[in-house]
Amino acid sequence: MRRLLITLCALAGAAASYLAVVPGAFATPPRCAENTALCTEPLDSIGYGNEYTGHDEPSLLFYSSGSGSGNSSLYHLSLPTDPKVQPNQAGTAGTWNFQLHPAFWVGMALCDNQSAPEYTNAPCTPDTDANIFDGSNPLAADYIGKHPGTAFLELQFYPPGWAPWPPGNSCDATKWCAAMAIFSFNRDQNNGINNNADCLNTVGIEPANFAFVTKSGVPHAPPEPLSQSLASFTPS
Repeated sequence: MRRLLITLCALAGAAASYLAVVPGAFATPPRCAENTALCTEPLDSIGYGNEYTGHDEPSLLFYSSGSGSGNSSLYHLSLPTDPKVQPNQAGTAGTWNFQLHPAFWVGMALCDNQSAPEYTNAPCTPDTDANIFDGSNPLAADYIGKHPGTAFLELQFYPPGWAPWPPGNSCDATKWCAAMAIFSFNRDQNNGINNNADCLNTVGIEPANFAFVTKSGVPHAPPEPLSQSLASFTPS
């Protein structure tokens, strides 16, 4: 997905988020122009013959100046239901959720000192606004390129009825499922330098911690990028 990791914005959108899977599951991370559901839209979305490879993501943003508001977020979400009338080729009957949107999610920006802009690897300061750098002057102390780093958390919801994970993104014929993904970005954005080749070949430019939501709260397979396998992306 398009990650503007140089910002500290929290997004919640209605669109797909498909992961760049590490070599434990696939030999190389799939690209958007390839015919696969496990596809990450890169930060630099202009590629493949200088053509746009991404998509639009409508979002609804929430801001709060209340003390401690970043430590607790409560959302009440009603999952949509599918019509009882099956779709037809003419498009005049029912339309199922997986035909409208591959996924939707609730998102939040996280402090990650191992992610872009890679200005410093100093630990993030908890319970404070000291991690916010939003200035536009490179010489200023609050220049956005000097912040500790950002990861992006998404609690994703997948509709039923389509091809199962992987290569699809449904977990069941009739039931919704959910997963949590945390994306980082392996680039020094101040100097335009990517992480070392060994790291990029192992986890890609945009590694993601990924796990399906379980009733026990314990992932059924390794979620971290260095340990992921095909099982990490196969619902249990």
